[in-house]
Amino acid sequence: MHTGGMEFGPTHHDGSLHGWDAHRARWQAVLNEREIPRRGLQRDCRVLVTARIVWEIDGEEYRDTLAYAWAPRRLVLVEVLDDRRLTHGVWLHVSDVRRRD
Repeated sequence: MHTGGMEFGPTHHDGSLHGWDAHRARWQAVLNEREIPRRGLQRDCRVLVTARIVWEIDGEEYRDTLAYAWAPRRLVLVEVLDDRRLTHGVWLHVSDVRRRD
């Protein structure tokens, strides 16, 4: 393949950075995470929010993100794209989430 004189990628490829657990040494629990509600109770939404997340090691953080589901018992699923988290979302109580304009 002709690259037009440009080189792509590193000369040494570290495949360990692409594994599902490549960042496991950084994973932390979210202390204010709530239990996942039954799927039948979950309702989809798309709302811009600021979420309060309390990390096990790093402590409290406020993050602008997206709420993409809600459920009875005043629970909200927010997106958390972070190396400290294995999954891409966390269920929080509504008291830890506020709408952004």
